[in-house]
Formats: sequence, C-alpha cells, structure tokens
Amino acid sequence: MPQSLPARTLILFGLVNLPLSMLMSPTAAILPNFYIEHTAVTLGMMATVTLVSRLFDGFTDPIIGVLSDRLGSRKPLMLVGALVCALAVWQLFRPAPEAGLGYLLGWYLLLALGWTLVEIPHSAMAAELNRDYQQRNRISMWRQILGFAGGVLFMASPMLLGQGKSFTPEVMAALAAFVALTLPLTLVWMCWRVPEPKVHGQHRIRPGDMLQVLRTLPWLRHFLLTQVLFGLATGAVSSLFVIYASQYLELGDSIARIAVPMTLAMVLSMPLWLQLLKRVDKHRLWAVSAPGMMALLLVIINIEPGPSALMPMTITMTLFGSMMGLSALVLPSMLGDLVDADLVHNGRDRAGILFAFQALVVKLNQGVGGAIGLSIPVWFGFSAEGALTDSAVTGLKLAFAGWPCLLLAPMVVLAWRYPLDRKTHSELGATMTASNS
Repeated sequence: MPQSLPARTLILFGLVNLPLSMLMSPTAAILPNFYIEHTAVTLGMMATVTLVSRLFDGFTDPIIGVLSDRLGSRKPLMLVGALVCALAVWQLFRPAPEAGLGYLLGWYLLLALGWTLVEIPHSAMAAELNRDYQQRNRISMWRQILGFAGGVLFMASPMLLGQGKSFTPEVMAALAAFVALTLPLTLVWMCWRVPEPKVHGQHRIRPGDMLQVLRTLPWLRHFLLTQVLFGLATGAVSSLFVIYASQYLELGDSIARIAVPMTLAMVLSMPLWLQLLKRVDKHRLWAVSAPGMMALLLVIINIEPGPSALMPMTITMTLFGSMMGLSALVLPSMLGDLVDADLVHNGRDRAGILFAFQALVVKLNQGVGGAIGLSIPVWFGFSAEGALTDSAVTGLKLAFAGWPCLLLAPMVVLAWRYPLDRKTHSELGATMTASNS
C-alpha cells in the first residue's frame, strides 16, 4: 500500500481551495444582485453574462485540461491562474456605479479563466498525490472541507465586517483584497512545500485525446452519465431551496437558520463518511445515499407551511446536506481512480482532461438543472407576486422533489453497478507497480 500522506501536507495542499472556492458558487449567488443594485447592469445583462460565460467555459475547460496534461507539471498553470484571478477579482468586486455589460462580462470571463487555470490542474494533482483507493478519500476530504470553509467565510463576511447581512461595496472590496492576497500566497506555499508526483506519457497528449479518452474508457462514460443525473437533481434542489422555503413554507426570514446547519453538516459529516468508506466501496455508499435523499425530499413536501415548519425543515435539510457532503467527497476520488484506469489501459496520465470533463458537467448541472427546476413551477402558474394557487404549490413540489426523485432513481442503479470497485482498482494498482518496477 502506498505511504499515507501526513495530514499537514493534505491541509497545505487543500488550503488553496479556501480562497479559490470563494470565486465560483458564492460569487454566482451574490454577484447578480450586487451588480443590479450598485451598477448600471440590468437583470437581462446578467443573464447574457451567465450564458456567454458557460459557452466560454465549454471552450476553455478542455483546452486547459490538455495543456495541464501536456506540460507534465501542474504548477505553472496554477501560478498563472492565481495571478489572473487576483487581477480579475480586484476589478470585478470593485465596480464603479456606471459599470455596464462590457465591464462585467470582461472581468467575469477573465475570472472564470483564472479559476479554471487553478482548479483543473489542482484537481488533477490531487488525483496523483496518492494512487491508493482509500488515501484518495483523505485527500478529497481535506480539499473539500477547506473549500466549504471558504464558502462559509464568504457568506459570513458581512457579519464579520459589521455590515449586517448586506454585501455592500465595502464588503465586496474587502473580499476582493482577501482573495487577491491569499490565493497567490497559498498557491506559492503549496508549490514550495508539496512535491509534485511524477506522471507518465505526457509528451503524447494531443487535443484529440479529449474524444479518444471517452471512446477508449467506457467507465468514464458510465461515471459522467451517473454524475449528470445526480447533478441535475441536486441542481434543481439548490435553485429552488430559497424559493420553496420562503414562498411556500413562509420561512423567508429564517433562510440562514436553515442554510448554516446544512452547510456545516456537509463539512462535519466528511470525517464520518471517511471512516465508513474504509469498509464500503465509494460507488456503493454514493448509491445508497440517493434513496435517503429522495426520502428526505418527500418528507419536506409534506411539511405544512408556517412558523412550525422551521424545525422539521432545518432537520431534513441538515441531513440532506450531510449526504451532499458524501458526494463532494467521493466524486473527485472516483474520478482519480479513473485516472489510474486510463494510465493502465492507455499508457497516459490524462488527469487534466478527465477533470476538465467533470468541470464541464458540474457547470452544466448547475445551469441546466437550475433552469429546469425554476421552469417547472412557472409552467404550473407560479409567480413570486401574489398569493400561491393550488396549481403553483403543486408545481413547486414537483420541481423540488418530484423531478429530482425521477432523476435519482436511475442514478441509484448506475452508481450501484459502477464497475471500478475497490478490488478492480487494487488490480490496476498491482499492474502499475509491476510496470514501474
């Protein structure tokens, strides 16, 4: 068995993810309203930026994946990306009142590029730090815990800075300074203290490998399809959580009291999942968690609205958060196992390309899953203005629970039947050891 990496190395490696995680999901949640309130940007302009940025990601993510693999070293791209992020976040979070579409689009795309330049090589390097089936779970756990910590710090920044609950220009400027300073510093520290593993076959990586790896690695197709179903389901839940809790359950003033325990459960559950993963294969535990998520969603749509809904909603969403913590832990680890399978079967380490595929799937799930989830209530006549009709309530419940459950049902079967289990990976490890000796 490969030597276990010390916790301090994993923390130092994962620390990069703390400022990095503050640039995507939290930013996507806060930035639209901030720009609409404090600049000349309109809601329609915001929608245009979101669409263009997704198209931009579809072009840049695979290219960066190929470059990361072809260079042989992951660190140069990450260092460039950190500097790009520092420049972009400093401008993006500090707009002038007259800033419009061009300003927002330009700096947002530059930030997306910088984030990808760090995220894809960092994810690929995480898969290469240790090729043991269980040790990968430890690497993933520390990276995800520190990433969640960055998200919590971002959302709590107004209170920490004495600005109440509002993301004022002063708060955004402070966040810009924090990220612009800490991301390059943590990355330089990581590059200095964490040795980069040796990888193989990099001189043969070509752009055509993006399609070739899908053709020659059927386990990757199986994994990505399973993740698409899971991500579309959870994307719908995420997009509707605030709307469902505030518009139907009448808990608009208590969103933070539900969201904070849910987020903490994602983080605090990971060490518990890690212990269970010593005995249960990753894909099997992930498969078993999905029916639990379905059951929790069905419980939620049977909660009666009003003040009494706060306690059961908090409990169920906290449990749901713990299961989301499991998926955040096992998915990068499972993809790391696929990197080994590709190395054995095709003789090349294409971790960058594989994680570029996953980055695209995650962004697709967030965009499409959220769009579908928001559209279903509209089809049933939902409107945030005025009283809810019985039809609108039905639409909310179908979108928040019915549609996700419909997606999670086949996901359970696919995840359970995923072929790259602990035994198969052990055989791959033996092959790699024999080849290196």
